[in-house]
Amino acid sequence: MEGDDPMTRVLLGLSYVSIALMFGSLIVLGISELVACVRRWRSRREAKLAADRLLESVADVSYHQLPDAAEDAASSSCVICVEDYGESERRFVLPGCAHTFHRGCIAPWLRQGNTTCPLCRSRPTAAGIPLPPAQPHRISTAEDMV
Repeated sequence: MEGDDPMTRVLLGLSYVSIALMFGSLIVLGISELVACVRRWRSRREAKLAADRLLESVADVSYHQLPDAAEDAASSSCVICVEDYGESERRFVLPGCAHTFHRGCIAPWLRQGNTTCPLCRSRPTAAGIPLPPAQPHRISTAEDMV
């Protein structure tokens, strides 16, 4: 019988071991991807919560153009939507750098995980609690292996 040959048994055993190692590697890779996905989700959730805390902790300020001041484009318009502030229009002032934006413009910016001012890249703080640092975007854990 051909199956009783010792060389065939060795090759058959090696093929079983190879298949088991491949499936084991796939399982380990799948678990590591799942863990990385959960970590990314938590990081995004923490960034959104920190942005919401910042947005809730800072009150809006009314815009009043000074009659004697020269027109300053940076202070008279929102740099995100590029619209001028209307008289007595409410605007959001980032703590730290004091740049101003429409609340509806800066909220999506902060909730997307951008933890810096869009103008000067300084890190705003909410009641002494800094926003979490931005995490580098990774596509998969396979990048860590290279």
